[in-house]
Amino acid sequence: MIPAEWLPVGCIIAPLTVGVVLIPLGFYTSRRFQGLFAIGTSAFTLFLTFLLLQVTLEGTIVIHKMAGWKPPFGILLVVDVFNGFIAFIIAFLVLFATVYSIEYMKRDTGLSYYYALLMLLLSGMVGVVLTGDIFNLFVFLELTSISAYGLVAFRSMEMEPLEAGFKYLVMGATATSLVLFGIALLYGAVGTVNYADIAYRLKNGGLLVGVKGNLVLPLSLIFIMGGFGIKAAVFPLHTWLPDAHPAAPSPVSAILSGVVIKVGVYALCRILFLVFQPAHINWVFLISMVSFFTMTVGNFMALLQDDIKRMLAFSSIAQIGYILVGVAAANQLGISGVLLHTFNHSIMKGLAFLCAGAFLHQVGTRKLDELAGVGSKMPLTTMALTIAFLGLIGVPPLNGFVSKFILFTAGIESGLIWLVVAGIINSAISAGYYLRFINVLIRMEASEKVMDVKEAPAIMTIPILILAGLIVLLGTWPQPILDVSEKAAFSLFNIDKYVTAVLGG
Repeated sequence: MIPAEWLPVGCIIAPLTVGVVLIPLGFYTSRRFQGLFAIGTSAFTLFLTFLLLQVTLEGTIVIHKMAGWKPPFGILLVVDVFNGFIAFIIAFLVLFATVYSIEYMKRDTGLSYYYALLMLLLSGMVGVVLTGDIFNLFVFLELTSISAYGLVAFRSMEMEPLEAGFKYLVMGATATSLVLFGIALLYGAVGTVNYADIAYRLKNGGLLVGVKGNLVLPLSLIFIMGGFGIKAAVFPLHTWLPDAHPAAPSPVSAILSGVVIKVGVYALCRILFLVFQPAHINWVFLISMVSFFTMTVGNFMALLQDDIKRMLAFSSIAQIGYILVGVAAANQLGISGVLLHTFNHSIMKGLAFLCAGAFLHQVGTRKLDELAGVGSKMPLTTMALTIAFLGLIGVPPLNGFVSKFILFTAGIESGLIWLVVAGIINSAISAGYYLRFINVLIRMEASEKVMDVKEAPAIMTIPILILAGLIVLLGTWPQPILDVSEKAAFSLFNIDKYVTAVLGG
């Protein structure tokens, strides 16, 4: 059995190593071998994150000290239930997307680079989540970002992916610059980059001599929130996402929507509740307003779309708005809802993008009117997409209803009734475009493009059906995941235990 302190290292190093190795291997191996190698690595990473989550659920905070340096010096990996759960979600969705890619990407060239970037993206996201200091969060964020830029622009011989990748690069570079500025200000004020040490010093008035803490800390928070706001695609920093999602290969779109933008939400939660909560900076109103505008703009823009992937992109923006309701609530129930909806949305939106990819693969179009009547030709995919859409609306007994109910309940408990009402109205608005798409897909009159279409290959359909089954299962039996999310939320708020475990009392 792998020692617990080495599990987080394996979660990062395994995909990182394979990502580097796959590039030269592409000259000597087949596409199928490269794909299977990536699948095996994703499965192994998922297994390690599962073991790590099991250890943390027992109440242990797993700490790995790189090169033996004691905190707060050196590189530190620190895992509690909160980030252990997020790491599991990331590895879970990447595995499904990688399996799906075997058939979906077989017509493309340069697949060793595709799978390499996919593994580097997995390593970067897990690194962002598991790191114990704010500077290495920036380092892993750069690895995540660069990999994502390459994947969005993978089909660079076409204008749309190239343009979307460049726009994503510009916005992403701005985001990481803002985060770095915020980290620099925070380090200048406190003199450390270790999460636990920052929290300890701020709680005990440990600002460096001569620092105007009442100005430096809020300014640092603004930079960090701005940077991760771009990464999470919140309004008005969302403009890269509606272009990146349609242009990227569908498995990449599933990862971008399902987990990449959630990495930004994770980082915001970790920094807001661990670092800035002890400093008593009131950020709740700002998050509430961002939540309101993000869900509203996302839903109204989705109403105007006739491209299925572009509609799903704006829908993802709206879903981030719902998740921020739980962050704004700033209580354990709210964070439990954030985690549960993060997991549920990764399944629902991942499924929706995989279904859209199946339509694109079989029919060759993303346009709604050209997909009319495809339901009779691809019944399994259409049924799965319908389940995903109903879950995203929040229809019981599907998993989206459970997590939205918890988010809205947390908002009411925190006195954010106006935000909860806005969330309910926005959920009703979202039904308009989801049901419109379903109606067109299942109509009797079929377009010319779908006349000779048949169901997608099994290796694409199986992941789709499994995810659809999970949406139903977790809606009717949410207790296991709900228990994990509650423990994870408790661990985020248990700052004293985190600080004591890292700094040794």
